Amino acid sequence: MNEVNNRLSARRIDFNKEPLANEKGLTAVLEQRVKELARIELEVFVGQIRSLSLSVGRPEQVIEEAAKKLPGYLNLPSTKGIGSLGASISLLVIGDIQDFPEEGELAAYFGIMPRVQSSNETGHSGRITKRESKLGRTTLVQCALIAKRSSVT
Repeated sequence: MNEVNNRLSARRIDFNKEPLANEKGLTAVLEQRVKELARIELEVFVGQIRSLSLSVGRPEQVIEEAAKKLPGYLNLPSTKGIGSLGASISLLVIGDIQDFPEEGELAAYFGIMPRVQSSNETGHSGRITKRESKLGRTTLVQCALIAKRSSVT
């Protein structure tokens, strides 16, 4: 997408990168008036974008189909900021919730607990540990950012 935007910008054609994520935007790129060599380059890049979009979409479908069978799936997407893909990834990362009987174990598994160092009578809390599930932590953070953005008035 960056290459398409760079090629068009070099020809003084302003084109926002966001529309390149859908078919309408890709078609609009190919309708631009450019020289033959530039057209061939754009066709190659647009073909690569289309191919990548298809290959990325398939794992998402598989993940969502697997998660729909898990208990709790119907409840999570109704939470602000958590879409069907975020709920699916979270549930698949967690697995069996019974594996986390103690309070805070799930947060520790996601790596969002603060690092605690204590010596004798002094204790220090640091940054989050970032241990265990990076995919789960990333998904959780992205869902939280979406919820925050949609909550701002």
